[in-house]
Amino acid sequence: MTLKSGVLVILFAVLGLAATAQTLQLHPKEIRAGSSATLTWDTAGHPAYIVGYGKVSGKGSARVAPTSSTDYIMVVEVNKGVKYSLQHLFVSGAKGNDGFPSLNEFDVALQDRRSNYGYLEFQNFVWSTLQNKGYAVKGDYVPGRPFITFYTDFVLRPDLVSKLEKLRARRMAIAVDVYEPKEGIIIFGVRPKLEFQYRGESEWRADKANPLASAEAMKLLLLLRGEK
Repeated sequence: MTLKSGVLVILFAVLGLAATAQTLQLHPKEIRAGSSATLTWDTAGHPAYIVGYGKVSGKGSARVAPTSSTDYIMVVEVNKGVKYSLQHLFVSGAKGNDGFPSLNEFDVALQDRRSNYGYLEFQNFVWSTLQNKGYAVKGDYVPGRPFITFYTDFVLRPDLVSKLEKLRARRMAIAVDVYEPKEGIIIFGVRPKLEFQYRGESEWRADKANPLASAEAMKLLLLLRGEK
């Protein structure tokens, strides 16, 4: 092989690597409520999971029509770890509050770990578990942060209201942080947020330090750990 041909081989290899970078695109990036946008991905042959959509592989696209502004986060497992891509879809004209609390409002996390479980599979498990419990779910990722967060809207919990209390209702939201420090080991934390409403009032108040919140978080922790 001549030096010139060797340089060409190296050049083509570099170009090939550049061409197979994982990408996530969204068009348009702003829609009116009731409209849709096109989400397009290329995982470069690696397994991937798009928070807000589901499992994907290879190249593909889908129409998405969320009812409120949403982050689509693609998590790709590559040979040297995990790569993230983020696209934000702004939805204008949405009606009122979408019911999702701010992430900084959740309580301190109860933490646990799970081994021998794929990172992408566990994320899908968290998402489906929260949905099966009746929550709407969103994802949050900050570039450079080593974990991803799933969080929910509020769901009314009449089972958490005692007849002896002067309360009209309680509602709960859940956040779950998921981190993979090394392949095959999943660290996760469950953060509850509980609120209550007095009879005859419309205001919701934070129900802090209530053992009910910790008990509900522990139930979910055990479920995510693989215990019934």
